[in-house]
Amino acid sequence: MDEFRDSVWELTLAGETRGWLTISITVMRSFPFFWDKQENMWSQMHWLDGEHELPEEDYGPGWYSAEELRDGHFVTDDPRNGQETSFTATRVICTERDQLWNQLDHGVIR
Repeated sequence: MDEFRDSVWELTLAGETRGWLTISITVMRSFPFFWDKQENMWSQMHWLDGEHELPEEDYGPGWYSAEELRDGHFVTDDPRNGQETSFTATRVICTERDQLWNQLDHGVIR
C-alpha cells in the first residue's frame, strides 16, 4: 500500500480535470486480535468547484479503490449530474503533489 500513502490523484473526464482524490494509509487493530495490525485506506474527494466530500474507508482483502486506481480509473458519483461515473485517475507526483496535498488539506471537511 506504499504507493497510496499520502498520495494525490488527478481525476479527469473526457480530458477535463474534475477534481482530486487524496489518500492516506492508517493502521488499525481489530477484535479479537488487537495485537494484529491491519492497514486501511482513507480517500477523500476534492472537486474543482471547492467542494470536499467526507473521507471514505477502504480495506483488505478486497482493496476495491486501490485496484481501480491501479487500473487507471476511479468510480464515484459525479456532482454535476449525480450519476456514478468512472473518472480517469492519474497519480500526481513531486512538487505538484506536495502543493496539492497542502492545499487540499486531506481529512478536513469544509
